[in-house]
Amino acid sequence: MAVAYEKDEILSASRVARSFGQVLADLSGKRRRRVAVVKNNHLEAILLPIEDYEAMAEALAILEHLEIYRLVQERKGKKHRHALSLDAFLKEQRLAL
Repeated sequence: MAVAYEKDEILSASRVARSFGQVLADLSGKRRRRVAVVKNNHLEAILLPIEDYEAMAEALAILEHLEIYRLVQERKGKKHRHALSLDAFLKEQRLAL
């Protein structure tokens, strides 16, 4: 997925290294929404305020739970030829929890 960055969001890795404290202050003070770090003309990293990162991580976790729920609902109605309990599967695979 391609993301468009504004000119002031793109900083070289060397500039970020030289002014790391200021970059962090800009992010935490909401003067910058994000910073795209570029090294040798390639995007290497994105710096975000911690609140934004945590919100993204929470959204991803919710999406994962929704996908698991969808799979469970999809499989509920299907008849499985060979159902296997977790204990039987672990024993068959010689695994232990």
